[in-house]
Amino acid sequence: MISITNKVNCCGCNACGDVCPCGAISFKTDNEGFWYPQVDESRCVDCGLCERVCPVISQADFIERYDRPVVYAAYNKDEAIRLDSTSGGVHSMLADKMFDKDAFVGGAVYNQDHTVSQIITDKRERLPEIRSSKYLQSNASSVYQAIETRLKEGRNVFFCGTPCQVQALYKVLGKDYDNLVTADFICRGVNSPKVFLSYMDMLEKKYGSRARDIKFKSKEKGWHNFSIRVKFENGKVYCKDRWHDLFFIGYLQYNNFVRPSCYDCKFKCFPQKADITLADFWGIEKLDPSMDQDKGTSMVMINSDKGAALFDTVKGDIVYKEFSQKEASVGNPAMNHSLSSAFKTRESFFADLDAMPFDKLALKYFPNGNGRPELNKYMKIFDKIRNRFSDLGLSIPAWATFIKYNYLSSQVKKGTSAPLMNQKYTVVQLDPGSKLILKNRVKVGVKQVRKSRLETRILLEKDATMQVDKPFSVFAGSYIRVIEGGTLHIKGSGFINENVQITCGDKIEIGDGCFIGRDVIIRSYDAHQILKEGYQVSAPIKIGNRVWIGQRAMILKGVTIGDGAVIAAGAVVTKDVPPHSVVAGVPAKVIDQDVEWK
Repeated sequence: MISITNKVNCCGCNACGDVCPCGAISFKTDNEGFWYPQVDESRCVDCGLCERVCPVISQADFIERYDRPVVYAAYNKDEAIRLDSTSGGVHSMLADKMFDKDAFVGGAVYNQDHTVSQIITDKRERLPEIRSSKYLQSNASSVYQAIETRLKEGRNVFFCGTPCQVQALYKVLGKDYDNLVTADFICRGVNSPKVFLSYMDMLEKKYGSRARDIKFKSKEKGWHNFSIRVKFENGKVYCKDRWHDLFFIGYLQYNNFVRPSCYDCKFKCFPQKADITLADFWGIEKLDPSMDQDKGTSMVMINSDKGAALFDTVKGDIVYKEFSQKEASVGNPAMNHSLSSAFKTRESFFADLDAMPFDKLALKYFPNGNGRPELNKYMKIFDKIRNRFSDLGLSIPAWATFIKYNYLSSQVKKGTSAPLMNQKYTVVQLDPGSKLILKNRVKVGVKQVRKSRLETRILLEKDATMQVDKPFSVFAGSYIRVIEGGTLHIKGSGFINENVQITCGDKIEIGDGCFIGRDVIIRSYDAHQILKEGYQVSAPIKIGNRVWIGQRAMILKGVTIGDGAVIAAGAVVTKDVPPHSVVAGVPAKVIDQDVEWK
């Protein structure tokens, strides 16, 4: 018979209730809003099934997984799905592929009363409900039995839940099924549904309407500065970022109201039992800036052959790169460590929860988020300064460049605060009449070898213009020169690798998602005049979207490169390149067509 004497020893997975043959187990919610099993001894036959399936008592060790996961950073090519997802939208793509196999897909959805439950469904139209993290404990009652029924019928099932819920599923099943694929995620801890309901009650009273749509991790203010967005039936919308929303502050800064078992999580071990583990790939911008456009990047950990097989089916629909588990763990401490409790007055907090509205409760227990918001502001400023010191160190020239071109120069037109993120050994020269238009952040002088002294240079001559519309990275050793009166327009996100030379004498346009390899030369200007009738010293270059330019390739004046094209290493491009083609050689010729690249 299951008996909870210490709440730390119950993760609330609901498995014991699902397997009880006598219906003797119900779940009682405590004063914190978490449910725990309660046994009706008059109905219990002491069969021991409840203890046998408890993942805390014993884990599903009969499930074999890779000793070491294969780790990727990835994001969905469908930008709408990527932006609507918590991370990079990979889960939605995996679920879609399973729906193609006539599968049932399981995950967490909001209920009408703002609680969260686990479901399985074969209706693809419910995927937007399942998409995105909920950050609350989800009720999984009856879902394990439902999955077992579908599996025994021969139906495919794809189930995503917390690590403890996935372990509970395998314990209930007693074996691994060939037609079952599971996913879990790097879990920081599940929050109290009772606390969330108090928070929602506060918002609904403030906005005078019932909430109809709740989105944790909305990216309206960017992935790194994610927000919670609530839409109300009267058309009003609430949206605040993680630094100013009271629920996020209580969860992320104070660790106020997660389940007691999450402070000593039993499911941090590797390998994980799920076939695939998902998470935000925090820190990817430091490992590979090309994988971060502030729209969300997933960390995908492949733990089994089944997980690898499913991931293979989505590779054509995502952008992905492989990394090590160690690299991925740097920005994801929850991968290996339980949440540390920083909240010393938990008992009084939950006592006051019954007596105070959420905003008053927040003012009392985490005042930095309510009543003293300036502290959060200063913390964010401190973090930015700390990151700048990491890039610039104590280099006076580097700091002078940063300050001059972000705050003092009238020749720099800014679309965001501090858009020029230069590193040491970056030199910028803006001659009279030139303009540097930075609508988004540009990292200049990015080093692959930390102690490298490669100098990165940007020179805009008289009346020249350089415009960057989206996040972009310029690696160390590169030299960008815009000749007098010329215009360089970088329209999308992407990067240029080390030692690239761009010389712009007329106009050069670079589209979205372009990857420009090491030692590439792009010249729309010849520098010297050939004495021949009709000769032009410069002519425009236009590079389309998602163009890959290989190492040591050369792009010469007057060339247009179509979307999705690949320029082979060492190619010299003197004529237009058709979309989705591969060109190679000197001069470059088309050697393949209708290609897609990753």
